[in-house]
Amino acid sequence: MKRYLIIALLAVGSTIFGVNSLSAQTKQLDMLPLETSVPQTTTVTMTTSSIGSYVFSDYEDLRDQLYDDIYADIYAELYADLSLGNMVSQALYDEIYAAVETKFAELLSEAELDLLVDDTQTKIYEVADLVKNSVVGISSYLDLEGKSLGSGVVYKHDTINDIYYVITNHHVVETGNNFKAVFFDASNVVATLIGYDSDVDIAVLTFSGADIDYDIQVSPLGNSADEMPGTIVLAAGNPQGYDFYGSVTMGVLSGVDRKVDSTVQRYLQHDASINSGNSGGPLYNLDGEVIGINVSKFAATDIEGLGFAIPIDVVKTVVATIESEN
Repeated sequence: MKRYLIIALLAVGSTIFGVNSLSAQTKQLDMLPLETSVPQTTTVTMTTSSIGSYVFSDYEDLRDQLYDDIYADIYAELYADLSLGNMVSQALYDEIYAAVETKFAELLSEAELDLLVDDTQTKIYEVADLVKNSVVGISSYLDLEGKSLGSGVVYKHDTINDIYYVITNHHVVETGNNFKAVFFDASNVVATLIGYDSDVDIAVLTFSGADIDYDIQVSPLGNSADEMPGTIVLAAGNPQGYDFYGSVTMGVLSGVDRKVDSTVQRYLQHDASINSGNSGGPLYNLDGEVIGINVSKFAATDIEGLGFAIPIDVVKTVVATIESEN
């Protein structure tokens, strides 16, 4: 695999989305009406002032290219200084060789040359792959009537009983009495609501892994208290429904202790694009850890990029209580 020296800046953008409010207000991510069908390089930065950009397949390849360039530079410099025209003596070759060896050794010393692997893009790919196997759609029904759909994330697998556990928002399931977990390949299974906390807006569902022909993965729960403003985050879910299943959007944490309503609850603020249908979906860091559950955004015609997630440290406390009662 080719590696590229000197990385380009990652453009971080926020999608502009339509809203219904004419004035700024905090609102839950609206639950979408349930649809009747479910649509189906590692980069490297080299910190040195004397060399440029290289494409290389391994260390030896990079070493050879560096050596060739250093040799060419020193040869040309010495050749010009000596003004020998076309006459090149063995002594000059020896002097060039010695200079190249000295300079090359200096560049490869730890003090002069630092190879820093920037695997941001690789990590984004890895999180996107995890989303396909860990983020699910949550369809809520009242008897046979479809009520809403949102998102959820698989956070636990009981291997003995082959039961998967899913976190979502309470407002995704509060109007229903039966539910389905929908996977990336459009297949689905019956899900069971085992508990919720309406104040925090968290619910936990389970579904059986028996007879599921799909590779389901568990998303690890991180520690939101460890995250800092400026941290790159990825939001995942089903904005505007299953036509956009498993969408991944990127942003940064803007704040980690935001008060946005009349409750005592504090939220993570971020600017990754979230919309109706993202309710209950995870907010990941680049290590693939869930650090929050998306729940709301500021909505106004003149506001964008103000999304909020329930910190995962709070969620873990709620989830532990729900599990202990079942």
